[in-house]
Amino acid sequence: MTTPFTFRRFLPTLLSFSLSMPLLMLAACGQSTTSSDTDSEATNTAETEDSANAPRMALVLSGSSTDQSWDQAAFEAGERLEEQGVEVAVSEAVDPANVAAVLRQYAEQEYDLIVAHSFSYQDAVFEVAEEFPEVNFAWAGGIGETAENVADYDQPFYQGAYLIGLVAAELSETGQLGALYGYDIPVCHAMGEAMLAGAQQVRPDATLISAAVGDWYDVAKAKEAALSQAETGVDFWIGCGQGPTLGQIEAAKESGGYATGYVGDMSSLGPEVVASNLIWNMEPLFQQMLDDTAAGTFADQFYNLAIPEGVIQVEVSPAFQDEVGEEVLKSVEETKEQIAAGELEVPFVPN
Repeated sequence: MTTPFTFRRFLPTLLSFSLSMPLLMLAACGQSTTSSDTDSEATNTAETEDSANAPRMALVLSGSSTDQSWDQAAFEAGERLEEQGVEVAVSEAVDPANVAAVLRQYAEQEYDLIVAHSFSYQDAVFEVAEEFPEVNFAWAGGIGETAENVADYDQPFYQGAYLIGLVAAELSETGQLGALYGYDIPVCHAMGEAMLAGAQQVRPDATLISAAVGDWYDVAKAKEAALSQAETGVDFWIGCGQGPTLGQIEAAKESGGYATGYVGDMSSLGPEVVASNLIWNMEPLFQQMLDDTAAGTFADQFYNLAIPEGVIQVEVSPAFQDEVGEEVLKSVEETKEQIAAGELEVPFVPN
């Protein structure tokens, strides 16, 4: 039996080596006590054909596949697709200055779909896509910037943030909520505003203080901003970006507040303060991209999959469920169902 060897955890120090390597095949050997040599050969031939016909997707990550957040969400979706027969290759911790070379190498290896999982990869994606018009690319812009062979995929986290607001209204003592963004872009701004809208459904006097850190990964700077918000009374935060989220988790620990995990379960990073997690289940998103690639309907797609498609989810941390209470937990679930059914439209406030 043959299975595709999947590149994992490309680090910058290994990048030049990994880019020069052809895709390898790893033979997995096992014993058979009933099949003949002819049967084995036929099986191996069929499996080889299946492998050759399998969709091929490459994921290019800006950070670590174990970050419990943005990059891990994409990585785990790739793993689940791999279990279903998709051949998945992954490069992680790729600096924007180097990403064009990585994208070009995957394109030369004729991957069907190359996903550049960072807003910062925009220029490289469109540059390389022009060079390889037969290869499909996708990038995490969230702004609807597409081309004939480039898709953009939205991050409608604001829908989940609305549900987080229901939790915030119950746990916050002051009613003053905080939002920290890597940058004040529409995707991020809408999260804070949606959380406030959700909270105000329960607690009309709730207010929001938001700030843009100016960096996706600077935890220290984000913590300082969150502590400044705490001085004004903020005691419940939501973050947009890994650095802003880690910063508000650390600030919550010092100030006695509550934090929200960003597109992954970050409870272990602050079990005493991470009351809820906004989860990004990217498998349906990637599967839709692969389906459109196979069907020839990929051109100029702007993917916007959220709660109705099971892509955006919210989980109240088990340690906080008693404190949140059954009534609020029920309200979160019912509100999620209303959003999924189209009975409730969460306000999108991009700026």
